[in-house]
Amino acid sequence: MGRRSHENNYQAGFRLHAGNRSSFVPGASVPSGLSALYATPMLVTPESDQANRHWAIGISVALALLVAGVATIRPWALLALPLVWAVHWWMRRRTVRRLKVMASPFPAVWDAALQTHVVYYRMLDEEQREGFRNRMKIFLDEVAVTGIRTEVDETTRALVGASAVIPIMGLEDFEYSGLGEVLIYPGSFGADYQTEGEGDKNTLGMIGVNHLSGVMILSKPSLLAGFSNAGDKRNVGIHEFAHLVDKADGEVDGIPVSASADVTEPWVKWVGQELQSEGTQSGIDDYAYTNEAEYFAVLSEYFFEKPAQLQAKNPKLYAMLRKMYHQDPKRLFRGRRKRRGKVQRNDPCPCGSGDKFKHCCRRKTMQGLPVNS
Repeated sequence: MGRRSHENNYQAGFRLHAGNRSSFVPGASVPSGLSALYATPMLVTPESDQANRHWAIGISVALALLVAGVATIRPWALLALPLVWAVHWWMRRRTVRRLKVMASPFPAVWDAALQTHVVYYRMLDEEQREGFRNRMKIFLDEVAVTGIRTEVDETTRALVGASAVIPIMGLEDFEYSGLGEVLIYPGSFGADYQTEGEGDKNTLGMIGVNHLSGVMILSKPSLLAGFSNAGDKRNVGIHEFAHLVDKADGEVDGIPVSASADVTEPWVKWVGQELQSEGTQSGIDDYAYTNEAEYFAVLSEYFFEKPAQLQAKNPKLYAMLRKMYHQDPKRLFRGRRKRRGKVQRNDPCPCGSGDKFKHCCRRKTMQGLPVNS
């Protein structure tokens, strides 16, 4: 899979992801609003709910007192009292909605898709799965997943959600607040965003910037393939969302905001040496050596797909990624045989059909068909 230069890949506000990879300019700036990604925890806890409630009440009371004070001189100021309620509602709206989403049942069709396709999910214990499911429900409630000339079934939606959640399971305060929509294409596409016609059609995913900020495009077959083979170190969904983790500090530079000072310096030095060598690490895809941002995204795929292999080949590299993501997937995967939550082939299907899992949702998801909700 050949590398492409950034200059050849920049089109209409997108960075093109060629051959399952993307081409960001190291250090490129992104909209300032994305720098606030860490401002609000995605999962609402009793503590964060209480803090949000206190802030909303405090600001509303202060505003009401201000209106009352002005009204002693200008009685017409009382007309602004409805603004007090509006401010309280505005400050509480996201927290209240997320509480409702978290309280809603997790769709059985999504659980069946995760059990069938997502090894990472199967490795989690029940408490971790609950956190995974809540993050996924919130993400899919707030980010639209739209098919372009292709159907977006619940399996596809679930895999988009899984791609988003896996990189941030260890980042408690992270959320993709800069992303508004994920477009699903029927196949790979070219620089003109077309899947047919002349020209190269080897782009599998892309992230929008500038006037197209907030949009991600994924090839549906590539998204499914990324989870059907958990050992090939390639997952276009994880790759794209790793770029968004990288963008959270306002810079696309291959250094995520979650990187502490003790890991940033050795990481920058390591990546610089690797890019100069143009690829000396066995098993790392050539596209990683395009630039710093691509190195981080490609290694993120490796980290989550084959953590034991990465750690065995380069313990130092694995340790740096573990510190940046605040996760240890090797340890998680090592407990694979001990997990009891996986739906077995002959178990009742979790969709409630009454049929065995192998004859119901497992068969349908393997065939790419819609499953029971």
